[in-house]
Amino acid sequence: MIGLILMLVALLVCWKLRVSPMGAFGGLAIIAITYWAGSNIHFVDRITEVPRRLTGGNTRDQLVGYFNPDWTYLLFHNVAGTSRPIWGEWLITLCMAVVATIIGCFIGLLLAMLASPVSSLNRGTSQTVKAINSVVRSIPDVGWALLFAAFLGGTAYGLGALAAVLALIMFNIGIVAKLLSESIDAVQPGPLEAADAAGANLIQRDRVAVLPAVMPSFISYSLYVFELNIRASAALGVVGVAGIGGELSRQIGRMSQGYENVGAILWALVLVVLMVDLLSLWIRRRLL
Repeated sequence: MIGLILMLVALLVCWKLRVSPMGAFGGLAIIAITYWAGSNIHFVDRITEVPRRLTGGNTRDQLVGYFNPDWTYLLFHNVAGTSRPIWGEWLITLCMAVVATIIGCFIGLLLAMLASPVSSLNRGTSQTVKAINSVVRSIPDVGWALLFAAFLGGTAYGLGALAAVLALIMFNIGIVAKLLSESIDAVQPGPLEAADAAGANLIQRDRVAVLPAVMPSFISYSLYVFELNIRASAALGVVGVAGIGGELSRQIGRMSQGYENVGAILWALVLVVLMVDLLSLWIRRRLL
């Protein structure tokens, strides 16, 4: 019934706005697909349960804890069972993000050059590298962390930051190689033709015609990936890696004792990401 009502409303809007038949068909198709996908996950039923859940005691306590974070926990407490301060976990997280960004982005740049037909050795190399990139992107960062933990032996927690950094590197390679290869595909042909006319070989051609054209995009993607790494480090806490993600996972396991600690970590994560975003914006304005 809800899907039918939405389609009728969409038809009325299309008629009022004099949308072309193709546009109206596309709009109806989007509504139908969205409704079909939502019905398979009982989206509407879950939405109607939200008011009842918000009035429940457990949900109310969680929200109160999230919006009343215990900042003293972040500043003055240590990780349980250790002498490491909680704020030191943030330093570990930032260091992990820096290392993973630098290594992953430069490897991604190399793979992007090999993946694009504009800068690759030949078509076979381009297709092979694109297939490898697709495999790398298909595995989530948590999956990479578990794979590296199993490959190196032991658990992700026992490996400290190593499994997390390697997982983030693979995550970065997949993103940068995909986005940058598309930027290379869109390089203007003028500089490429000039390099070919001057008798430049492939490496010289890429250095003088391709890299200068895509370097602004590479810097922008690298800064974006750095922001993603900080957020992803929190998600990697699910497998118990070092950094603030591991501490967040431990505090979620102790939520019966209060939600203030989890709220403090989440709000601090928001503040850190905002500061990194402002820093990235400043760097973009200075360099691009």
